[in-house]
Amino acid sequence: MRKRRATLYLIGAALLAPSLAFAAGGSELFSRTTLLLILLITLADGFGFLFERLGLPELVGEIFAGIVLGNLALLGIDSTISEQLRTSEFMRYASDLAVVMLLFLVGLETNVRDMIKVGHNATAVAIVGVVVPVLLGVGAGVFLGHGYLEGWFIGAMLAATSVGITAKLLGEKNLLHTPSARVILGAAVIDDVLGILLLAILASIAVSGDFSGPGLLQILAQALVFFVGAALIARFLLPGMVKITMLSKHSSFWVGSALVFMLSFAELASMAGLAPLIGGFVAGLMLDEIEFAVGKRLQIHRVEEMLKPLSDVALTIFFVAIGSQVRLETLFNLHSLVMVSTLLLVAVIAKSVAGYAVSGDGFDRRGIGFGMIPRGEVGLVFAAFAFSHQVFDAETYSELILVVLLTTIIGPILLAPRLKKFQDASESH
Repeated sequence: MRKRRATLYLIGAALLAPSLAFAAGGSELFSRTTLLLILLITLADGFGFLFERLGLPELVGEIFAGIVLGNLALLGIDSTISEQLRTSEFMRYASDLAVVMLLFLVGLETNVRDMIKVGHNATAVAIVGVVVPVLLGVGAGVFLGHGYLEGWFIGAMLAATSVGITAKLLGEKNLLHTPSARVILGAAVIDDVLGILLLAILASIAVSGDFSGPGLLQILAQALVFFVGAALIARFLLPGMVKITMLSKHSSFWVGSALVFMLSFAELASMAGLAPLIGGFVAGLMLDEIEFAVGKRLQIHRVEEMLKPLSDVALTIFFVAIGSQVRLETLFNLHSLVMVSTLLLVAVIAKSVAGYAVSGDGFDRRGIGFGMIPRGEVGLVFAAFAFSHQVFDAETYSELILVVLLTTIIGPILLAPRLKKFQDASESH
């Protein structure tokens, strides 16, 4: 109770701070940016804590903090903080860097050999869980008056699964070992990889503006050349890089090396005509499972463990930035209500049917589908990229962020009554 009260006081102070600080006349770049970070991190941590106590992912709280900061005028607070969040060079670069880092972490957590081991059921669920949302999303987007490129981004955004909250729910019930849970976790990893490959194509189309057959073939060729070239570079550079980093007794040396590796691949992807975030993902794949010694104690670490403090702050900035772009005033109309309702229905149905791609006994097919419903980080990357490249307008972007947030709430609600069947299906097999 005391922690909750302290958190509420912190949030209240953060909400009052903009008007007080800017009334004092602070106008220098450093002061404004510093204040922005103080507000951003404080509010994100406060709402993240509250939403976790409600059983929701922390990122939902961080996005909600961004929505609050991006719509201060609706709260009667006259401040330029909302505009600074949306347009400042610092926020734009910090958000772009966070996206590259997010995809880098996804790559680090993606083990190709484990993907092969998850079996045909996880693969089938993943493929259906990508194809059906993409097709339904494109159809719904075009039906609601959007162009084909917008429709493809909408469908791709609905394809990516975030099972963090599902895995947490299954872990609390000690069900991660069940066949149904293993299918969900395996399919989610494959979902992300397929989604990122689709993003590589759509991002290049968004940048080039070429949606024709020859243009698409050129993009695929560029992607293929980049992936092959990246693999060759990593094959020759990584062994020497790891040996050099092991010579230092400071773990910060390896953190810096990993960041340089990530940023280099992001720049290479950009030079190849692809989105920098694709380079971040490939860099993560290359560094996956690499362990290294730090100092004479030969402490073994993984890259994601070393980067966690930095990535946590960067991703907090990213999720707040996503929320700050949501314009609540654009949602108060019938069209937005229809759009959100339609896409939410598509999001729930498209993933629910994926569970029925499972063959054999010992599985709760409906439960598997419900476990795939929550969307998360990768889907948000799609939305943020499309909005920053003027594929989506502010209204469409706001609607899509709301759909993602609602799936993180609805998924666990639908899954909870099915959890007993996970164990029952496993025991009956």
